[in-house]
Parts: sequence; structure tokens; C-alpha cells
Amino acid sequence: MSEARPLLIYVHIPFCSSKCHFCDWVTEVPTAELLLRPADSPRRAYIAALCREIKERGADLAARGYRPAIMYWGGGTASILAEHEIAQIGTALHEVFDLSAGLDEATIECSPESLTLAKLAAFRNVGFRRWSSGVQSFDDRRLRRLGRSHDAEQARRAVHLAAEAGFDDRSVDLICGLPGEDLDEVTDSVRAALELPITHVALYPYRPAHGTVLRRQVTRGTTAMLRSEQKAAYARAAALLVDAGFPEYAMSHFGHRRCHSDLAYFQLRMDWAGFGSGATSLIEGEYLAHRRGFLAAYNRDPLRFDECYPAASPAIAARLLYQSLTTFEGASRELWRERTGVALDEVLALGPCRHLLGFLERMAEVRSDEEGVRLRRDQIADAFIDLQFAGLAAAGGDEPRAAALLG
Repeated sequence: MSEARPLLIYVHIPFCSSKCHFCDWVTEVPTAELLLRPADSPRRAYIAALCREIKERGADLAARGYRPAIMYWGGGTASILAEHEIAQIGTALHEVFDLSAGLDEATIECSPESLTLAKLAAFRNVGFRRWSSGVQSFDDRRLRRLGRSHDAEQARRAVHLAAEAGFDDRSVDLICGLPGEDLDEVTDSVRAALELPITHVALYPYRPAHGTVLRRQVTRGTTAMLRSEQKAAYARAAALLVDAGFPEYAMSHFGHRRCHSDLAYFQLRMDWAGFGSGATSLIEGEYLAHRRGFLAAYNRDPLRFDECYPAASPAIAARLLYQSLTTFEGASRELWRERTGVALDEVLALGPCRHLLGFLERMAEVRSDEEGVRLRRDQIADAFIDLQFAGLAAAGGDEPRAAALLG
């Protein structure tokens, strides 16, 4: 029998309890779809379509020799699911994949306002052992400005609930460098997180994404200031985390317990299968995607993909390269050939990849050797903060044009 092929399973839940002011994912999702409740017929249809995709595509993947090594449910808000919905999706996964031997990592992504012990127990029954929550801030005024549905006390309670439910690996997400946020506020949020029983922190510099409410606060002439403040905020927060015993192992990732799902995805360590509206897959060198914001189309035919490209094509390669270069190891020649079937040097010669690498070379030292290509680790955060502001339109500062560098 041939050796099993490791697979990352991602399940996407495209529903939330609010439309956050900073989130670019929700800009393409109609509010009426985003806020659907369990009893609403389009949401019931979505759960049925999702389970159908898991069963039919999952059976095909299992027949090709794939064995799940990592599982991640995200969104949207995965914890917005009702207990019976969690059970439905979990049952579909267990029907087609052998999860009995355990997974290297299984992460459930949660939002504090949607958590109960009963839900956490249901997630544990599916097989989850790692818990992650998008807290974003521990400042109540900031949370209101971000459009979050929870407050700081709910965020604290959520971490304790996760511990009580038996999750021994607990991560929180924070955003730094927000408009109008000073270093004291950044420091206070990080320290508030460190007072909790957490094992990992994901620290993301704010990205002024086009179409978001918060983006309107970034006006003409303020982007250089915001960029400088973001760099200072990230440096302050990172130093606090490292000093507290949370080593940085990739940009935005801090902790002795590494997030294997993120590293597998960013570094192309294995193929991944994304199930659900808005999910992407990388299977045998082919990039497949269900477009977000097209719930009705997905419900009609969850086996149809809206995008299908070779992973080493100009349309996709720069996106994957961007992710790889945020890690300290960078883009591995061996892993890129395994995942895409194309040598890394050929990928780097593509126009969008040349443009991306050329920009980064102006911001940081880029090192290339027989192992791969990487940025000097102490320059990664500043380089990617610069990148996300690259080409910000001068007239009103309309949009970060980093996407132009990605093809």
C-alpha cells in the first residue's frame, strides 16, 4: 500500500453576528447572508450543501490516498454554529475521513460572544483540541469602533471557558496599529492577553482594506504616519510577547506551541482541501476556490469551483509566495516543487512574483540559497507593513494596491 498523503482540512463557515468595520472578508458578503440564523432556510441549505461537498469530495480525496493531518474550522465565525449544525458537519467529516487515529492539530476558531460550554463540548466531540479566538483588543471603546459584538470581559471569559472545556492549547488574535491607537493602548491589550491562560498569540498589523468602514478613517496624507505608527506598535507588542515567554516564529505568530495549520498553509507543507463558500483548496498542484459572497450559487452546486488554476500560474503563485515569505523559513525549493510541480526559480521568474520580490528587496535583505528564498527575519514585519500600504492611492487614499503586486 502506498504511503498516506497528509492533508489539511479547512471548513469555512460564512456567517457572523456582526459586520466588523475592519474585516475585508465581509465586504463581498451581503449583510443579509452574513447574519443568517440557524432557522433561516438559506443557512439550512448551506449546511446541507457543505455536508454534501465534504462527503463527495472527501470520498474522492480519501480514494486518492489523502489522510487528514490537520483540521481547521474558520470563517466568518465558526463558533456561530448551533450544536446540531456542529454535529451535522462533524458527522459528515467522520463518514469520509478516518479521524480515529487523531490529528496532528485540530483548531476551532471562535468569537467570544458566541461561545457556550455546550458548544465547546460539541467541538471537542468532533475532535478539536486547539482553540483560537479573534479578540482583536481588550479596550471596550476600541471594540465598539471595530464593530465587534463582544466586550473585553466576554473575551476574558471565553478564554477561561475554553480552558474549562479541556482545550489545552489556546490562542487569541490581536490587531495593532489601528487608526488613533497609541502605544499605551497597544501595551494594555497585550498585557491583558498575557494575564489570561493562553499558549499562543496572533498579532496582526491593521490592514486598511478597501471597502471597510474603518478604511474611511485613513485619509489623504495620513498613510505615512499610520505606517510609522504600525511599525512602532508591532515592535512594542512583539517585544512584550517575547519578554513574556512567547517567542516569535513567523510574522504575527508568537508562542512555543506553533500553529501548524498556518505554517502548513503558508509554507506549502501539504495539500489542503477547503470546504464551503469562500474556501480554497490546493490539490495535486491545482488551486481551486469557491468565491465568497455567492452563497446561493454554492448551495445550488457545492461541487462547482469558481476558480481553477495551476498553483504555479501567475494568477496564484504570487499570493502563495507572499504567504511563504512572512515565515522565517521563507519559500522552500523542495516544498514548492512538491506542491506545484514547478521549480521555485521558474515561479520567481513570473511577472507578479518578480514585482513582489522586487518590492520586498527594496525594503529588506532577501536571501536565496539551495534551501529557498527568505527575508531577514528581523526585517519581515516592517517590509510587509510597507507592502500593504504600497501604492495607496493619493486621492483620498482610496485603496492599498498591494494586490497589484500580486498580479
